[in-house]
Amino acid sequence: MTGIPDAWGTPQYHLLVGVCGQAEAHHDTYERTGSLRELELALAVFTEVLTVARNVDIRSTAANGLGTARWSRYERFGDLADLDAAIGLFRDALAMYPNERTPATPSFHANLGGVLRLRWRRTGVEADLVESVAQARAALAETVPAHPRRAGRLTNLADGLLTLSLRYDDSSALTEAVELSREAVAVAGPGDDLAGMLSNLAEMLRLRYRSTNGRERALLDEAVERGREAVAAAGDRHPLRARFESNLALVLVERYAAGRHPADLAEAGRLAEHAVRATPEGHPNRAERMLVLTNIRRAEVTRLAAEVPRPREARRVARAARDAAAAVPDGHYLRADALLGEAAALTVWAVSGEPKAYREAIAILRRVARDPTAPVRVRVEAARRWANAVLASSRGRDLAEARQAYDLAVGLLPRTAPRRVTHTDRERHLAAFVGLARDAAACALAAGDPLDALRLLEHGRGVLLGHALDTRTELTELRRRRADLADRFEALRSAFDRPEGVGFSSRPDDVTMPGEDRHALARDWDALLDEIRRVDGLAGFLRPPPVDDLLAEIARRGPVVVLNISGLRCDALVLTGGRVQVVPLRLGLDEVVDRARRLRAAVTRTNRPSLPARLREEARATVAETLVWLWDTVAAPVFDVLAPPPGSRMWWVPTGPLSSLPLHAAGPADGPGVLDRVISSYAPTVRSLVAAWRSRPPTRTAVPLVVALPQTPGRGDLPNVPAEVRMLTTRYPAGRVLLGDRAVRRSVLDALPRHPWLHFAGHAVTAADGSADGHLVLHDHAAAPLTVADIARLRLAHAEVAYLSACDTGVSHEDLDDEALHVAGACHIAGFRHVVGTAWAIDDAVAPGVAADFYARLVGVDDAASALHQAVSALRAARPDRPTLWAPFLHVGP
Repeated sequence: MTGIPDAWGTPQYHLLVGVCGQAEAHHDTYERTGSLRELELALAVFTEVLTVARNVDIRSTAANGLGTARWSRYERFGDLADLDAAIGLFRDALAMYPNERTPATPSFHANLGGVLRLRWRRTGVEADLVESVAQARAALAETVPAHPRRAGRLTNLADGLLTLSLRYDDSSALTEAVELSREAVAVAGPGDDLAGMLSNLAEMLRLRYRSTNGRERALLDEAVERGREAVAAAGDRHPLRARFESNLALVLVERYAAGRHPADLAEAGRLAEHAVRATPEGHPNRAERMLVLTNIRRAEVTRLAAEVPRPREARRVARAARDAAAAVPDGHYLRADALLGEAAALTVWAVSGEPKAYREAIAILRRVARDPTAPVRVRVEAARRWANAVLASSRGRDLAEARQAYDLAVGLLPRTAPRRVTHTDRERHLAAFVGLARDAAACALAAGDPLDALRLLEHGRGVLLGHALDTRTELTELRRRRADLADRFEALRSAFDRPEGVGFSSRPDDVTMPGEDRHALARDWDALLDEIRRVDGLAGFLRPPPVDDLLAEIARRGPVVVLNISGLRCDALVLTGGRVQVVPLRLGLDEVVDRARRLRAAVTRTNRPSLPARLREEARATVAETLVWLWDTVAAPVFDVLAPPPGSRMWWVPTGPLSSLPLHAAGPADGPGVLDRVISSYAPTVRSLVAAWRSRPPTRTAVPLVVALPQTPGRGDLPNVPAEVRMLTTRYPAGRVLLGDRAVRRSVLDALPRHPWLHFAGHAVTAADGSADGHLVLHDHAAAPLTVADIARLRLAHAEVAYLSACDTGVSHEDLDDEALHVAGACHIAGFRHVVGTAWAIDDAVAPGVAADFYARLVGVDDAASALHQAVSALRAARPDRPTLWAPFLHVGP
């Protein structure tokens, strides 16, 4: 056939078209039967056509066909050369139509996107991943709804977005992937690989379930159903059946972890074992399937053991984990995860009776933690486990190596919550490492280094607050030196203030930011910071201030008490006079957690009139007892050292579960207590407090925004809210009132930047129980809640006072208690200098009186803490026996 011309319409042209059709038929037969002979025939025929053809349509068809066949051979044998060749062939096919689009080009885009993504999985080259998503979008954009290949192209883009979400842990990309994959399954036709689509959907649903922190169990049940449908649709001869079985096993073991049903674990074990047996040595997916099987075996051993597996069982799991890790080559995107799994199995073996296994586990964890090519989340987890293993194996004596590990983990922690992902994702990432900074600080304190303990707490807590402080930074010096860089900084800062993508904004008129845009903005932001820091005198731009600078500022304003609550030890760090004084506290982490939960349950019972009077009295007694306990274990030891003059200011920076307890009200109801000694305020971090101290002086003109809801759809009435509104409008007639059905999300967000003061009177929802995002309950809350994330992303340049006359505005979920992610904390992050919030539900009959007393005593903005202190003290004097009425009110700010 060599040299035969193939102009359109000639016999030779039609001959080559027929030959290409034969090659495609051979490939289709291979996909149905798995026959290697059919695959080799397809490869040979496509190669011959590409060699002799001159017509661009035939050449592009042959290049695409040969690329597809090389792709199939890679899937079968895992030779990277096949994958590289396929990428080159698909690029060649597209290059044959540089200035036009034909019916064939969407297929070329789709195929190129698929193989680029496969190569990324093998090599980890990020450029391949980014281009794969772009190629998949291009293919789908050129595919009409009724096109027979639309389902496949939907799947292609969904798989690319899934991979993007795995790379960046970006749930917005994952959400889009799930919806695209569902559509693909719905429109799949006879020629589509329905089994593959169903299996992909099952895996996406599993990951989506994970991204909700286990809140949406229906996603997991749907994933199991789709995974089983995939295996059934594949039959016994599908070449990818092993993949589908392994995917289903992964979903089942996830559901087992959520519900502990042994049948799920047993089915997962059978599927995973069969998938590994069906995957030959050297296959690129064998490593993934071995990891799945190893995780299942570890779960089986843990289930059968009462607490710690027997040494023989633990050794068997450790060996399986070692084999699985050995099967993952260097450079594979799962290499670090595999090593982490091996170290976990070795640690279990060490705990079960083989302490020498600690050494091997520590060596692996140290290597992963220090590997700059490993994902940051894996490095942080490895460093934390490294520290824990060192302390466990040395019985707490080897503080030096443990501190190295903790220092690395805390140093990397902010990178687990990058700007490139949504606010919700950043919360989720940080929740995975709750308590890390506190443990690191406790280790430093055990080593006698309180300054380093403070540094670690400041670096590893309040990460999202630090992002907000960065965007509110003063640009005077930057503008003086480089006005062009200041302009670019302001432009990027404004771009980041846009809504953050799928799931972040519930406003129907918000134009959300696609994930690709966020990732691009994040790269630009990092590059701009590097450029700014190279300017003379600006090397410290947006870097956290040194501890010495913080202490110097506190020496002029303080004192500040940082309370570190860790499972290792609990201490108060008293910052005053430019130094750190350590006060050991005689309490434990579990005790504080228990007290916080008991207090929350007690205040809930006191607010239920339907309960018998005896139970309500018992609950009130628990509240009073908790306040006395707080005094005895925390406040009194601090005051014994500090000896503050009566009426002086003090700032509390509580950490962990202590952040949900009312330190400002500690003490017996009839005194003496904290209220009798100092005027208390809270701060999420020392840096945030110092930033508030250094911010602009407040104005004296109060033009408040009053948001009030006496009645709210789906909520109980608040009959005393109108009295609160009348008091405010009388005192501040120039203020704006959004009352009742006018208090909707859009109106509030539009009005906030124009009012330095906010007074909210209505219901609020706490995220303390993890069942919902914290939010203010506005009139349209069912359709568009004003969430903590919505408030936190605002940048209110002139905000001064926010008074939140609502329940639970100062309480966040326990997994995020070091991030101040509650409504009061969100207002502080948004820019309000002073925030009045609440530690639990407040009495509607009492709230208007406290608010009126507060505003009557408020002379200037910076009197907010004193005004609240006096109002609460007056209520306490009137009702000393009812701390549930006066103790919840708290002040956040300078």
